[in-house]
Amino acid sequence: MDIPRQVKRTSGVSANFMCDNSGYVLGVVQKKGKPIELADKKFDDMQARHEEILGNVDDPGARAILGFFSTWGPEHAEEHPVLQPVWDEIMRGGNLIFKLDGTHGFAHQRPAIHKAWERVIGGASHENVGHCLVTGEYAPVARIHDSVKGVTGAQGTGAALVSFNLDAFTSYGKEQNINAPVSEEAAFGYVTALNYLLRSDRHRLRIGDTTTVFWAEKPAYLEEDMLAELLDPTSLVDTVDKTKALTEDGETRLRRDLQATRMVRDALDRAAQGKSLEASIVGVDKDVRFYILGLAPNNARLSVRYWHVDTFGNLLEKIGQHYSDMAIILPPWQTGSFAVWMIANSIAPVIEGKRDGRRASPLLGGALTRAVLMGTHYPQGMYTALLARLRAEQEVSPIQVAVIKACLVRSARISGSKTKEGNYTVSLNEEWTNSAYLLGRLFATLEKVQQDAASGAKLSATIRDRYFGAASATPRNVFPVLLRLAQHHIGKAEYGGIADRQIEAIVGRLDGFPAHLNLEEQGNFVLGYYHQRQDFYRKRSPETQETAGEGQ
Repeated sequence: MDIPRQVKRTSGVSANFMCDNSGYVLGVVQKKGKPIELADKKFDDMQARHEEILGNVDDPGARAILGFFSTWGPEHAEEHPVLQPVWDEIMRGGNLIFKLDGTHGFAHQRPAIHKAWERVIGGASHENVGHCLVTGEYAPVARIHDSVKGVTGAQGTGAALVSFNLDAFTSYGKEQNINAPVSEEAAFGYVTALNYLLRSDRHRLRIGDTTTVFWAEKPAYLEEDMLAELLDPTSLVDTVDKTKALTEDGETRLRRDLQATRMVRDALDRAAQGKSLEASIVGVDKDVRFYILGLAPNNARLSVRYWHVDTFGNLLEKIGQHYSDMAIILPPWQTGSFAVWMIANSIAPVIEGKRDGRRASPLLGGALTRAVLMGTHYPQGMYTALLARLRAEQEVSPIQVAVIKACLVRSARISGSKTKEGNYTVSLNEEWTNSAYLLGRLFATLEKVQQDAASGAKLSATIRDRYFGAASATPRNVFPVLLRLAQHHIGKAEYGGIADRQIEAIVGRLDGFPAHLNLEEQGNFVLGYYHQRQDFYRKRSPETQETAGEGQ
């Protein structure tokens, strides 16, 4: 709720007006596991502040509050009959406000009290006056900015977006935030607005260690919900309660507009088929400007990971291009699109059988989001780290291959290579003669032959477990060995003849085995391997199955 502006406390005693914790309002505090303590200094400071502001106010509410402070005895607080039923809740923390019995609204909303507070704020003396960096006006400058609350990973009491606390950070003898002059009004405005956005589930997302807030420059509720759904198409699930949904971290969150959810998911399905996302979304204001801010914790401060301003139409184009670049054939049991936070987590290591997103690079979420919003190169560090992860773990997941494909196709597009860009297809590209891609297909075929030869028995280790990393980096050292092993597997496999012809067809298109594959070629290898694996389990038409039977 709206309350009088609160002071920023790091140490010492400083009371707020009309709203504070039990130590200031009741004069008692209780720390976890310890007995109740009196807080005389806090209560006395609270009483003095209200007497100073409300002493001359002719209002029943003001007189009632002053009467409370003058007659209240903190030592009897726990036994008070009004407080006893809610005592445990009061001691758990939170703030207390005042309400005059028999009236509507709260005491701080009464016009006389409201005007008294405005007189105090307007009449405060300001020793620092200068040009505001935000508004350009000559006005009182805020020496300390209020805390921003709600950024994941930051201190629970809030963190500062602008803060100077060491001599090394200052210049020209100016202290604290006078080094970055922002007027009192602008500082209060941006902190209040940010705290509102960070409390709103409709305007907040988490991507890696970055908390993202976004808003439109004018009322655009449908567009805001659609943008949230586009940035995180996985956060909402069907529940019995149609007004709420369960998020990945187990929190209950207000459900987004169902119309926006349906429109976005239909558009993403069409985008996966190669259609334009922007053209698939109609009936919205594509000219409305959006502001997107990414904040990350940095001790007691906040750092800005990214700041982006664009029209909704341009955002649809850029985000649609991202989903198009990420499009990959999926196993039959998997559907949907990969959210940005899922991409960041896919590079993290596996701990106790589960990928630990908390160990992902803290800078990756911001860099990845910038690339999505601006249509630029994906982070090169993400690509190289993912290849290293695949070589180490010998496992290839759909999202990891989708990221590799997206990095390669976007790099080809930006470099202007239309031919290369066209080779990166959603599913198997049998026409592409790239050596690394063919080697990936060959490795998948050799693995399939080994599995067929086992006749359903569980293998202690497949060739992928032993050779994938080496095959994708130094194929000349590995593939001759694998081809010799394959002859043994072909003889045992039920459809060994078909597999032998598949291997021969791929090898026939290769011009030998290269000694090394560079980073781009290693990505092509992974893509070829995954495409060929998925093609083995693709449903065949009756004509194709009949031809396969004749070949056998």
